[in-house]
Amino acid sequence: MSSLSILCLILFFILLPHTILSKLEPVEALLNRLDSKLSSSSVQESAAKAVLQRLLPTHVHSFDFKIVSKDVCGGQSCFLIDNNKRSIQNDPEIMIRGTTGVEITSGLHWYIKYWCGAHVSWDKTGGIQIASVPSPGSLPLVKDEGVRIQRPVPWNYYQNVVTSSCKYYSHYMSNLATSDMETNMKNLVVRGSTLPLDSYVWWDWEKWEKEIDWMALQGINLPLAFTGQESIWQKVFMNFNISKEDLNDFFGGPSFLAWARMGNLHG
Repeated sequence: MSSLSILCLILFFILLPHTILSKLEPVEALLNRLDSKLSSSSVQESAAKAVLQRLLPTHVHSFDFKIVSKDVCGGQSCFLIDNNKRSIQNDPEIMIRGTTGVEITSGLHWYIKYWCGAHVSWDKTGGIQIASVPSPGSLPLVKDEGVRIQRPVPWNYYQNVVTSSCKYYSHYMSNLATSDMETNMKNLVVRGSTLPLDSYVWWDWEKWEKEIDWMALQGINLPLAFTGQESIWQKVFMNFNISKEDLNDFFGGPSFLAWARMGNLHG
């Protein structure tokens, strides 16, 4: 190998760590900024406990939740599951610690899935199957050293631009009169149609709460949050003296928000 090749290799290995670190610095800065905006530990623990209450109301006293610093996880996000040291019979059986409320709920899901054989999914893919979870006082113990699961990436993303607003069979929709398409879509969803169409714009809080709980249990911490963004745009545009009437003509209807956002509507 020539001396020039050796010199190039030396420079490569010297500069590589610096290049990697320089690319990670903006990510670290963003993570630190987001961490500073988190709710207090007590609020996050209460939110995680509320998810447990809705999922397993009979086991609300079987688990103890605690927010911990990232230092416990080597500076990363993680959850830890341990057998709780019980002094009396009614003490929690399982302790789940996490760096955020989402880490705690994902730890809860991890435990009931891998230690209790439970299944938590959407209604169309099995729904919530928790009959296999033992009764309070009989929950399976984890290994003595506990369980520690570290998040491999900072964010778990969920959803996409199109399906957040409109999902339907094109061959079915083509049979609807164009002028009445939006009304028919709304009526079908409100009446609980079993047709495979759904749109977030028609959801009530009960359905949103169930979906948000599912996201928390799956460890999702970066969901697409499009709902209501047209209201923000409206306020901004009106500050530039654009009338509300003109904006109403500009924005797509509820069934077509995704297409309007992507600039796919004309006329």
